Amino acid sequence: MQQHELTMRQMVQQIHLGKLNMDQAAVQFEVNRKTVRHWVDKVEKETQTNQETVSELPNLPPGRKKTAALGSPSQSEDQHELRAKVHALEQELEEAKFKALYYSTIVKVAEQELGVDIEKKSATKPSDSC
Repeated sequence: MQQHELTMRQMVQQIHLGKLNMDQAAVQFEVNRKTVRHWVDKVEKETQTNQETVSELPNLPPGRKKTAALGSPSQSEDQHELRAKVHALEQELEEAKFKALYYSTIVKVAEQELGVDIEKKSATKPSDSC
């Protein structure tokens, strides 16, 4: 069963890298298209769950209410600039999510194929003294 999971994760990795599309993956890995879709969804859901766990931070205090009149030219320009920044940051976030999925898949595949722990271990040792 572990070999099957490894094979399916390799398939998803090749799809995310753009080396295969869904139909090509189904043929190469000798599964149906529904199975390919299931594994892509499963790996993406795992990645999203991992990222949500990491990104849960305490809520920040709400920002100050704006007192300036709506529609002023400088405020409109500021809003446009802020929207552009938000859009750019959203694109960067999507790219970072994809990279996280890619690297976590590579680490899992390599660990399972090679049987070697790749992820960094803690440099500190727990002390036994009280």
